[in-house]
Amino acid sequence: MRKRRSSGRVTLQDVADYVGVGAMTVSRVMRTPELVSDNIRSKVEQAARALGYEGNQDASELATQSGKRVTLQDVARHAGIGPMTVSRALRDPSQVSEASLIKIQQAVAALGYVPNQAAGTLASSQLHTVAVLYPFQHDRASTRFVQALQQTLSKQPFQLIMACHEYHQYGETPLVEKLLQNRPSALVLFGAQLSKKTCDLIESAELVTVNVCGAERFSADITLDIAINDAAERLTAHLLDKGYRRIGFIGAQTDNRLHKQQLNGWHKAMLMHYQNADLMITVPDAPSLAFGRYALGQLLQNQPDLDAIICSHEEIAFGVLSECQRRLLKVPYDMAVACLDGSANCDHTFPALTSMRLNYEKLGQQVGQQLMAMLDNAPQPQEEQVRFSLEAGASS
Repeated sequence: MRKRRSSGRVTLQDVADYVGVGAMTVSRVMRTPELVSDNIRSKVEQAARALGYEGNQDASELATQSGKRVTLQDVARHAGIGPMTVSRALRDPSQVSEASLIKIQQAVAALGYVPNQAAGTLASSQLHTVAVLYPFQHDRASTRFVQALQQTLSKQPFQLIMACHEYHQYGETPLVEKLLQNRPSALVLFGAQLSKKTCDLIESAELVTVNVCGAERFSADITLDIAINDAAERLTAHLLDKGYRRIGFIGAQTDNRLHKQQLNGWHKAMLMHYQNADLMITVPDAPSLAFGRYALGQLLQNQPDLDAIICSHEEIAFGVLSECQRRLLKVPYDMAVACLDGSANCDHTFPALTSMRLNYEKLGQQVGQQLMAMLDNAPQPQEEQVRFSLEAGASS
């Protein structure tokens, strides 16, 4: 503990100097002691008693001023440089370019920014945390994307915190609130529904945002729109060009906005070719082989001369192939089978399954690289549409 410098009335700053901590910490002990560690609180209380400190109006004013102190984020915005670069410059100026260093120094001087240990700890925790919200733990696309994102960010001092909303639009808001409590420097949303309340919450947080295959009304720093509707329309047109006409659709999780786009794409292509667009079975549940087998049986009862099936997920398509085998239906001669959002697993069925595919590993890696670059520099909004590729197999 240092000796106090004042010779008159004991002030809050005197207590801070005596303990060797910031005035804001002392003020917090006086106002909300539960937010301060037991060790610091004990030292401050002992110093206050030793010095005969009594709270007064001057101390309250000092606390108010401390509450408005300039933050590292303020410096970053003023300089037009990412907060990570500002943090590096303050810790080790040799790690940043001379041009960036000059901008940061000018911003620090203009704003009167004074770094301290508490602020340094807070900045460190922010700069190394990326929050991720994704839809479903057993969703193959989510798993592949998040895993690739994590592998990319792990090459730098980043940590990921994740939450799963299980396709519940209004369950997203409390999850986002919990993620933001960790003070992340970035938030990655994969397949988010995003209610207005959630959008307002994210926009008020002032952090870098990534919106992958999410709600269109949300303006993010990085937006990657996955062309799901287009994929369904192209796959349906592919089967129609092959000569199939009575094409059914089997879909799961269709209460979700994203999977509704699959149904809409199939429906649009069928109507454009003047074909029956009523041959469909959809459920809000997760996809499964059992559902594929059941749904095919139901469609055949209603349309015995059905000649093709499009499935929303490869798991459903695998069930359809199994049911075709059980019914002695030859694929593709008696029944063509195809799926949306397939993977390399489709190459190992018999016959090989026609599918629309997207490289989610590459997508996760791309987002990770863009995110690291954006955190290092002033955010420049990026928007891109990602299209599926058609992998034609022997099943069609």
